[in-house]
Amino acid sequence: MRMTIVSINKLLSSELEALDSQLKARSQTKVEMINTLSDHIISSGGKRLRPVVLMLSSYASDSKVQEKVIDASVVVEFIHAATLLHDDVVDMSKIRHSKDTANIIWGNKGAVLVGDFLYSRAFEIIVEINRSLVYETLAKTTNIIAQGEVLQLMNIGNIDLDEELYLDIIYRKTAILFEASAKIGSILSDGKYSENLASFGLHFGKAYQLRNDYLDYFGDSEKTGKNAIEDLYEGKATMPVIHSLRNASKSDQDFLRESYANSENIDGNAFIKLLKKYKSDKYIEEKINEETKLAISSLDALNSSKYKEGLIRLAEFCQQRTS
Repeated sequence: MRMTIVSINKLLSSELEALDSQLKARSQTKVEMINTLSDHIISSGGKRLRPVVLMLSSYASDSKVQEKVIDASVVVEFIHAATLLHDDVVDMSKIRHSKDTANIIWGNKGAVLVGDFLYSRAFEIIVEINRSLVYETLAKTTNIIAQGEVLQLMNIGNIDLDEELYLDIIYRKTAILFEASAKIGSILSDGKYSENLASFGLHFGKAYQLRNDYLDYFGDSEKTGKNAIEDLYEGKATMPVIHSLRNASKSDQDFLRESYANSENIDGNAFIKLLKKYKSDKYIEEKINEETKLAISSLDALNSSKYKEGLIRLAEFCQQRTS
């Protein structure tokens, strides 16, 4: 049976309700712009995947309700929201989840500063959690995320980005926060399966970003809530383009390079047709499937439970998602 995110979230209905309440409460200040802009990004239609991974990982380790699980979930969602605000400024994005981005509504300065606020609020809550391994994990994670942002910025417009470097960037920018979320979930229980769950988060995060990159070229923009071929317009070389460039004829390589150099005038349909000509859509699907299998196999050591099953179904959902 194909599960939806809604059916998976039913396992955590009370926790997710508490999470939403805490996200709103913890983002409130006496500064109205912070309140309004924070609410915009937090309520923009995201799936809360990082908190879900954290909660399911904690309960898959030990099904008893763990103290501080909600607080830790607020932390990872605030960090995620902060990175989105900063990303949209750097990428000059206009649409996210079918809504105007915060930088379009409030400007770049407001978006960056509120992103900084959410980062600092996250670390206030980490101090309250008072678990050294949680603090160490998130300190390392946020540092590596920042490195990933800079690494991607350095390679904007670099169509010759190789697959190894691309995978390093998506690890730093995306997969590591999933890895940290799963690991922290285990730490907040008995920590017995922290390595297994961290491995799940790592491979799940890679599959998730690969699916994002697939949907950018081969998805339905009405479902994704983003403009089609946005990565091309932003000068990012992702897996479909890297694969096609590696396998294309000289004339098709020239077309790909010209398209990157003049993306404002590109024929998007012709570009996507060329990617399909070299079966780059199939190649990235194979990579997504590989990472999903690795994520699921990472859970083999865990005892059977509805929460372990939830992690498996979540991986399968993200493997096939359309938005």
